[in-house]
Amino acid sequence: MGAGVTVWYGAAAAWWAPLERDARRRCGPALRHRYGYDYGEGHRLVYLLSGLDVVGDPDPVDVTITFYANPPYPTYGLPPQDSPRVHAKVNATSKHRYPDGALCLWYPLDPPDRRWTSDKGLLDLIEITRRHLFLENYWRATGGHHGGEWLIEDAPHGFGKAG
Repeated sequence: MGAGVTVWYGAAAAWWAPLERDARRRCGPALRHRYGYDYGEGHRLVYLLSGLDVVGDPDPVDVTITFYANPPYPTYGLPPQDSPRVHAKVNATSKHRYPDGALCLWYPLDPPDRRWTSDKGLLDLIEITRRHLFLENYWRATGGHHGGEWLIEDAPHGFGKAG
């Protein structure tokens, strides 16, 4: 017998329908999605959210959330569906961003109750993103890299070799 075909989680309605449900209700047509494939990165599902209102930003912020079948970045042992990349305000200064500009929203080695997991839904991830962008705004307004204040507990940064 041949090898079985593995279905990518992002293409399975049993995964994406509950993930999207509440976000689609709240965001309406401002939330769009697209599927993609890249020979270097494989399958991906990209959510584009137009116009997220964030305290401290005079203009609404566009957010991109990307789920990869095989992420091109370390996931530190987390499943790919629990390790999306979130981008917003791409060139903004922040102490909590990855080298590719993605927001560093949680400490990957924390237990599930202290980080986002896909079973919590896309709306929860959007709200975490909104809070993070507000915290960045406040940090920059209070001095940024020159003594800016991050209003909630900071997670440690830096890891050994990625797994």
